[in-house]
Amino acid sequence: MAVCRIIETGATPEEYEQVRSKLGVEQGSAPPGGLVHIAAIGEDGKVRVIDVWETRQQAEAWGDQVQRVRNDLGLATSAPPAITYLDAHRVLSVQEVPSANKPIEGVGTSVAAFVGLVQPQS
Repeated sequence: MAVCRIIETGATPEEYEQVRSKLGVEQGSAPPGGLVHIAAIGEDGKVRVIDVWETRQQAEAWGDQVQRVRNDLGLATSAPPAITYLDAHRVLSVQEVPSANKPIEGVGTSVAAFVGLVQPQS
């Protein structure tokens, strides 16, 4: 069963990009089992990640790789990030929504609009 994972990373956008670069994640690519990836910035300036994975095991394996890279870059925090796992009830593919909002890298505005992170422009 697909799972949704929400992570309070505690990372700044710059730190998030450093980790992505070190992991070799290119725009539009996903690790094995990754279905959806959204990185959003909270009011505190820290990145939250919302992922959908084919299985929890795949999500946890990728999380282990991310944590190793954070450690290597000196970005690890004293406490691990808060992670919430939810069983995905439905995962939809949506067509691109025309928008003046900046697309979310690797996802585009369609999914972001669908989950309410950006508002499509008419």
